[in-house]
Amino acid sequence: MSAKEASGEWTMTPYIMQSLLLLLAPALFAASIYMVLGRIIRLTDGESHSIIRARWLTKNFVAGDVLSFLTQSAGGGMLSKAKDENAVKLGNWVITGGLIIQIMFFGVFIIVAGIFNYRLHKVPTNRSLSANIPWQRYLLVLYAASGLIMIRSTFRVVEYIGGQDGVLLSKEIYLYIFDAALMFLTLAIFNIWHPSSIISKATMRLWSSSSQSQDVEQNASSSSNFQLRKVGEI
Repeated sequence: MSAKEASGEWTMTPYIMQSLLLLLAPALFAASIYMVLGRIIRLTDGESHSIIRARWLTKNFVAGDVLSFLTQSAGGGMLSKAKDENAVKLGNWVITGGLIIQIMFFGVFIIVAGIFNYRLHKVPTNRSLSANIPWQRYLLVLYAASGLIMIRSTFRVVEYIGGQDGVLLSKEIYLYIFDAALMFLTLAIFNIWHPSSIISKATMRLWSSSSQSQDVEQNASSSSNFQLRKVGEI
């Protein structure tokens, strides 16, 4: 689709591909964010502080993200084949439904992450107190990225509710401000504070083994103290 083409004779396939990629990309960010929180919970040994068990947390939220992704994809496909105004409206409402699903799951996710963060601050685990595990920094990264995606998804909902003739869809500047810029910031945040620095398989194994060795040392210390008390009694 180019300004050089005659009116009504546009090549639509590149435009449709571009629109779908812009629409669906944040769902992939969301899936990554959900998995990072699950890893942080395991890393800090803080599963008792989470209202959803770590193994179910990632599965449930990623399932919701996949549902949102598929719904938005279906809506985008309907728009690409729409031949009349009713078909366009239906496609818009399907996309809006997918975006609302994304916002709902994101809202619940932020609540779950906030409760976990609050509980871990109040009753920290031994592993969370380790200076080598900057879990608080990466939770802040998740909050920032989640907030940006929430703002973007809310904008998209309002945009599609307004319809093809609405101000938001008819003015390209809003897309750059409330979609492209926010997703660029999300990308920049994850490049600066990349989660792989704390949740790679190697680091997970390292901290798991160090935690086990600390437990062994504590048990050995407790056992020796108990024996010393016995000797003192004799």
